[in-house]
Amino acid sequence: MPKIFVPTIMRKHTENKATVEVPGSTVSEVFDNLIASYPMVRDLLHGKDGGLLRHINVFVNGDDIRGLDGDKTGLTDRDEIHVVPAMAGG
Repeated sequence: MPKIFVPTIMRKHTENKATVEVPGSTVSEVFDNLIASYPMVRDLLHGKDGGLLRHINVFVNGDDIRGLDGDKTGLTDRDEIHVVPAMAGG
């Protein structure tokens, strides 16, 4: 199963797990299954329109999904997904 690397800010909603293996053949399916297992993650990933929040960056094996097929990016069981919230400050 693809492995999701959970950012620190989300870990309280994934039983403090730093990584979670979730089935799915696309990024969207994996996130849907992640949310099915950990419903509180939904608001940290998705906006009211159901799409990924703008400040959430998702990388598959180091490649930004925006340069691939977005949330339709295909996955294999050996893929690694990194969820990286953008930092803000000044």
